[in-house]
Amino acid sequence: MNGLSKKHALWSIAALLMAAFLYWGREDLGRIRDLDPLYTLLCFGCTLAMSVVSALKWKMSIQSTGEAGRVSFGTLLYYFMFGRTVGLVLPMDISDFGVRTMSLRFGHDFSIGRASYSVYLDRTFDVVVASLLIVPSVLYVVGAIEPMTGIALFGAAFFLGLVCFAFFGKMTMRVLAFVFRTLFGVMCKIPWIGRRVEFEAERKLLEEVDLGGIASWLYLLSVLKFFFTSMRFVAMAAAVGLGLGGLKVLLFVPSAQFAAIIALTPGGLGIADWSWSGLLYKIGADKHLIVPYLLSLRIVVTLSIIVIAGLSWLIFRKASRVKDETSD
Repeated sequence: MNGLSKKHALWSIAALLMAAFLYWGREDLGRIRDLDPLYTLLCFGCTLAMSVVSALKWKMSIQSTGEAGRVSFGTLLYYFMFGRTVGLVLPMDISDFGVRTMSLRFGHDFSIGRASYSVYLDRTFDVVVASLLIVPSVLYVVGAIEPMTGIALFGAAFFLGLVCFAFFGKMTMRVLAFVFRTLFGVMCKIPWIGRRVEFEAERKLLEEVDLGGIASWLYLLSVLKFFFTSMRFVAMAAAVGLGLGGLKVLLFVPSAQFAAIIALTPGGLGIADWSWSGLLYKIGADKHLIVPYLLSLRIVVTLSIIVIAGLSWLIFRKASRVKDETSD
C-alpha cells in the first residue's frame, strides 16, 4: 500500500468511526447550542497558553544545543502552530515532529540532528510527565482509588519527577541523548535517509550538546503545559455541564492522552473520541452528555488552533518583513 492509499485508508477509517460516534449520540447533539460562552472562551485561553509554553520550552531546548538567537520566539510559535494545524488532517505525532524539524532544517539551516533533537526533547518531556501520571489516572478510572487520593498521587508524581531532574539532571539527559542517538542511527540506516544525512557529522554535533543544566526547567514547563492542556478538558466540561467536577476530569486526562497517542487517524478522529467516551462513561459521566462534550471539545480546540495559527502567522510575517527591511 503506497503513501496515498494509506492516507485515504486512514481518512476512511476516521470518517466511519466519527460517523458511528455521531450516530450514537445523535439525540443529544442539540445540547451543544447551550455551551457556556465564558468557559468556552477559557478553553481558547488555555489552548493559547499551552501553545506559548510549548514554544518557550522548544526555544530553551534549541538554545541549549548551541543555536541560541537563530530563531525568534514568534517564529517558533508559528512553526509549532503550523505543526498542530497539519495535525488536524494528518496523524498528530508524525505531522508535529516532521513539520517542526523540517522548518528548522530548511528555514534556518539547522543540522537535521540538532533540529530533530530539539523537537524530540520537547515531546519526550511531555511523555515523561504523562507517564508519571498514568498510573494514578488508570487506578482512578478503574475505581481502585478515590479522586482525592488520585490528586495526592499526582502531586507525589510531580515532586518525584522534579527531584529526579533537579538532582540527576545530567545523568537523565545523558540517557535521553543516548536513546535519541540510537534511534537517529537506526533511521540513518534507511537508504533514502542515509544518502541525505551524514550520520558521523551529526553524531559529533549531538555529542557536544549538554542539557543537564536546564533539565528541571524543561520538566517544569512540561508540567505547566500539562496543566493548561488539562484545563481545556475541565473548561469544556463546565461549558457543557458534564457534572463530573474538575478533579475527576483532571484525573481522566492522562488516560485520555495515552489513548490519543495510539490514535493513528488524522487528528485522532474517531479513535480518540470512542476511547475517551469509554473512559468518561467508566468514571460516571452522563451518557447523554458524553458526545456533546467530546464534540464540543474537538470543535473548540480545532477552531482555537486555527485562530492561534493565523495570529502566529501574522507575527511571523511581520517579523520577516522587518528582518528583510533591516537587511536591505
